[in-house]
Amino acid sequence: MGADILVLTGFDEGGTLPMKEIGSFNVLAEFVGKVDLPMMLAGGIADKKALQTAFMLGAEGVWVGTAFIATHECRASQKVKEWIVQSTANDLLLFRTEPYYYRSLPTEVAKKCFEMSENGATRAEIAKVMNAGTGMRLGMLEGDFEHGYVSVGNGISAIDRVKSVQELVDELMG
Repeated sequence: MGADILVLTGFDEGGTLPMKEIGSFNVLAEFVGKVDLPMMLAGGIADKKALQTAFMLGAEGVWVGTAFIATHECRASQKVKEWIVQSTANDLLLFRTEPYYYRSLPTEVAKKCFEMSENGATRAEIAKVMNAGTGMRLGMLEGDFEHGYVSVGNGISAIDRVKSVQELVDELMG
């Protein structure tokens, strides 16, 4: 179909999650040797161990998201970066929304969406409370944890400080 590369992701990524609750490394293992394209892995990759594991399992590249949010150069609010450093994957809230699921640090909006999800609200009702791009802008860029949400992945547990992009790349590739 003209693709040059295939980016695979599983349930470890941040933000909008896939329909199936299958971890990123398991998704990669499912495709290795069956697709004649270079493959990148996304979801849960925030340190050298995860990167090396992706390469060992057959990925030729990785897509790193949350770890780059916690860099000095990222436009995200400093409050978001500090919260990422202080948090682990166990702190994240997972809730149903459109199209399937969403993962966020526990902002007020995320807590409300989580509660709605637990109490049987429809995906459309929850998506309306999230307020799409506006909710993400408020949470991620402005650090407004009352009206916005903060999209991060399970790799958050490996992030121990805010660093420069150069430091992050050096740590990942060193």
